[in-house]
Amino acid sequence: MGLDSSQYEAAKIDGANAFQRIRYLTLPLLKPTTITLALLGVGKIMRGEFDMFYQLIGNNGILMDATDIIDTLVFRSLVVSQDFGMASAGGLYQSVLCFVIIVIANGLVKRYDRDNALF
Repeated sequence: MGLDSSQYEAAKIDGANAFQRIRYLTLPLLKPTTITLALLGVGKIMRGEFDMFYQLIGNNGILMDATDIIDTLVFRSLVVSQDFGMASAGGLYQSVLCFVIIVIANGLVKRYDRDNALF
């Protein structure tokens, strides 16, 4: 929707077929959006789906060892044992690790194409 239609009209007048317009116009114009969405998606790698894991497993001790993620560990340490230090440390560890992964991925993007990096 946000792509400039005048470029498509100019390419059509110049004789570009549909595949050439996709290759030389659409894909390069979508590259910044794709890179930004990929960087935001990389930041969610360490985040688990808390609701799915907690609804399916709950407090089942048999499955907890195999299916425990950082989010459920933090929640359980906060609610069940009221260990605020463990909950804070787990949340901080997860946030710092996500930040490091985003910085590394952004550095790779910056090395490839400086204009499309987040920072």
